[in-house]
Amino acid sequence: MTTEKTNAQREDAEEMPSDRADRDRCPLCGGPNGCAIEAGKPAESCWCMLTTIGEDVLASVPPPLRGRACICPDCAAGRK
Repeated sequence: MTTEKTNAQREDAEEMPSDRADRDRCPLCGGPNGCAIEAGKPAESCWCMLTTIGEDVLASVPPPLRGRACICPDCAAGRK
């Protein structure tokens, strides 16, 4: 087995959050996202569990960050 990465793997790694600080940031505006899970709290305590986020907003998250970084309440509400 080789340890050499393919070009696609390198590109994916460059576009994905690499540490907790990146996952704490909104992928749309770069501000703090207020994610309870990233803060070590139960998922059900997160602000996003109490609101509906539009499909258009979710679709605006860059593909490499979908499912990896949460948006912030302001972006979720379309205020940014």
